[in-house]
Amino acid sequence: MIETWGFYLFTSGNTGPAERPTPTQYQEAYDRYMHLWASCEEWGFDGLAFAEHHFDPVSISPSAHLLVAAVAARTKTLRFTTLGSVLALHDARRYVEEVGMLDYITRGRFEPGIAPGAGDAEAIKAGLPPEEIRPRYHSGADLLSKAAESPIVTHQDAFTNLEEVLMVPSMRPETGCSTWATVMSPNSAKWAAEKGYKLCTAWLPTPIAASVAAAYRDAAHAAGRAVDPSMLGLRRRVFVAASDAEAQEKYEASRDMVGVTSGRAFETTDRAVRTMANEPDDFAIGSPATVAEKLVEQCRAGGYGAVMCFTDFALFEHADLVGSHELIGRKVAPILRSATVSPAA
Repeated sequence: MIETWGFYLFTSGNTGPAERPTPTQYQEAYDRYMHLWASCEEWGFDGLAFAEHHFDPVSISPSAHLLVAAVAARTKTLRFTTLGSVLALHDARRYVEEVGMLDYITRGRFEPGIAPGAGDAEAIKAGLPPEEIRPRYHSGADLLSKAAESPIVTHQDAFTNLEEVLMVPSMRPETGCSTWATVMSPNSAKWAAEKGYKLCTAWLPTPIAASVAAAYRDAAHAAGRAVDPSMLGLRRRVFVAASDAEAQEKYEASRDMVGVTSGRAFETTDRAVRTMANEPDDFAIGSPATVAEKLVEQCRAGGYGAVMCFTDFALFEHADLVGSHELIGRKVAPILRSATVSPAA
């Protein structure tokens, strides 16, 4: 089967950094999304994934963990993750403590999600030297893994100095094994597999996404770890309407917030990623049947058992965004759920 997750930039509805939303617009955006996310459970989504971004009012999700806690209180079965929490911008100890809290607040429905971030821009604005981003990311990931194995942690490096410190609340051991890592390359995929993390990738053409998944499986098997398709997630930009023509028309009438033609660098500050911002394989726009067919084909090519549907990548009319979600949950998700994916694609 292929799981269906929603993924969110969580846009305020404005079109550029210079266009700051008013308090009323902020409130309306939070209210709209909260209602939308709670409805995803009824429509048939398996889970929701929230991005973390800073310093740009296009995205109003600087603390994705708060979104998880808020939506979890409104739902019963939806699972949650972050794709991903930018560990370089977090106090790693506090991050681990919040993961433990969400483990219990959601009654086990939260799966941590980590990432190095979308390029250097946000880290630089936060006052962090670019050369520290990856080391801080790996340090935070190591601390998370240790805390999942034992509530008493010793972790000492250039960024953290913990000597037999009790992590409260202690997380369930399986929480660390359900951690998602955002990766874009075979090397990062190997690292995630060796750590025992799940993998989520995005933007990539289908053959490259398949090679990333293959690198992950090879590294996991070398480390003696079994790999199930549910451990691999493929993020795609998804918009669904009643027909292919209607979906394409509504997309073209909107403004893509991340594509090269948008004139923005949001989410694509990394040059390698920016070159793929208009990659055709990253778009699944059309009727439920068309979108489901494309997603199933891509998942089977790489052995991916989860699709992270990036739904608010453009400034759609809210009614159209809601309609797309309902069609994804009621029409696309059942097709994905019934599809078979080989563990060794």
